[in-house]
Amino acid sequence: MNTNYKGPLRMTEAFVGLIDSKMGRIVNMSSGVASMWLREQDAGTKALYSNPDITQEQLDVDLIKQQAANNLGIGAGYGLSKAALTSLTMIHAKNYPNLMVTSVHPGVIDTLMTKGFDLPKLSPEQGCLSSIKCLFGDVSTGFYYGSDGLRSPLTCTRDP
Repeated sequence: MNTNYKGPLRMTEAFVGLIDSKMGRIVNMSSGVASMWLREQDAGTKALYSNPDITQEQLDVDLIKQQAANNLGIGAGYGLSKAALTSLTMIHAKNYPNLMVTSVHPGVIDTLMTKGFDLPKLSPEQGCLSSIKCLFGDVSTGFYYGSDGLRSPLTCTRDP
């Protein structure tokens, strides 16, 4: 939680004043595991984490609740932390309306981290597609983009 959620929160708060207010972008590196965690949740949790009007306070209260219930998802909290990051994207999009704020799922990249997973993998170069699109392309603020660079609902994992 400290790395995947609180780290980007702290970095954004620390540096947002230095970002060009006319052309600036924040691209959060989420994961398909965020969607995997969320699709296993009850309707209320799905609605909260997908709500474009979610507040920082609502998210933080729910994170405490999910952690207390040990509802962390795979990777000892990786799923929950990435879902929280994607919800934070919506919060920051509202808080910083002059900036383009997105989150991306780069795909399952062929790295040491994914070694041993029996899944189709992208090369590191292929895994940059969604990041490059969100950094330089035509995107909408506050949204989650799949590994193919297309806008995706958070409740649906897409690994083209």
